[in-house]
Amino acid sequence: MTGKKAVALLSGGLDSALACALTLRLGFEVVAVNLATGFCVGQGRCDTMLSLTHRLGLPVRLLDVAEEFLEVVRAPKFGYGSGINPCLDCRVLMVRKAGEVMAAERASFVVTGEVLGQRPMSQHRRALDLVAQESGLEDRLVRPLSGRLLPATYPE
Repeated sequence: MTGKKAVALLSGGLDSALACALTLRLGFEVVAVNLATGFCVGQGRCDTMLSLTHRLGLPVRLLDVAEEFLEVVRAPKFGYGSGINPCLDCRVLMVRKAGEVMAAERASFVVTGEVLGQRPMSQHRRALDLVAQESGLEDRLVRPLSGRLLPATYPE
């Protein structure tokens, strides 16, 4: 692989921060992407994420996906998880948006902090495969916190 640039979904939580830090440590330039859905509001959410990007020295793209996310909530293709949240559809939207930034930035792949087996609806093997396929990223989607538990991707 020749490209040394990645796009990372960064929520501000520990898993996505670790995935970003690991990708940086491996020598890749990382552009962080944070999505505003309209459901997670408050200054604290943004402050945490922006603090992380500052500490890691990452440029960040803030994307407003509130209207698209509302459509996912209204009519999820893959159904609802507990609490009437469209887990899989939400992940597909997030990863697809990160893929758009990947193309715009001429990056080689997208990184997420997903951990195989951590969440029952969206982070089991079938769900991770489905998100990679439905987002259109396929083997350009890297989950470094699950790396040895999943088949190698193109960048790996």
